[in-house]
Amino acid sequence: MAEEQKILSIIDYINQNNICNKYLNKLKNIIGSSNVEILSRVKEKQSALDKMKVRHFVSANQISDFVGYIIITDTVEDVYKIKNKIENDLGNCLEEDYIKNPKNGYKSIHLNYLVEKDIPLEIQIKTKQMKAAQDIVHDKIYKNFNLSEELRSVLSNLVFLKVLKQ
Repeated sequence: MAEEQKILSIIDYINQNNICNKYLNKLKNIIGSSNVEILSRVKEKQSALDKMKVRHFVSANQISDFVGYIIITDTVEDVYKIKNKIENDLGNCLEEDYIKNPKNGYKSIHLNYLVEKDIPLEIQIKTKQMKAAQDIVHDKIYKNFNLSEELRSVLSNLVFLKVLKQ
């Protein structure tokens, strides 16, 4: 119960201190006038509680995306340029390169930071095609726990292969 309360406290802090918009503005300044779209969100309380339960997390600290951004651009080259700009400005992070090492066909760059008060913030950088594939897979397959993990993996791979034409 203490970890559930910690989740609620973290989300309340994020909302009360406008953390999402603060870092959204910072990302816009870092990226500049590039032709990109930036989506942002604060994880909803129930989503965070569900994630902790489904993933069998024992600590709220295992949730890496209380604040999340998706940066969408045209080319893979642009993805890496934007990644480098962000890392040069924000510094060290935990980086996961799912473009070089796709996960069940999923492609994207993930940058995970701890910002003020150790708030976990995740930045995903992807192309428009990668985002379109993610949109198809996310709710219908990835979050569909009525399907076995094996079937979700197979279906995800098929969609990503078709949409991304690997």
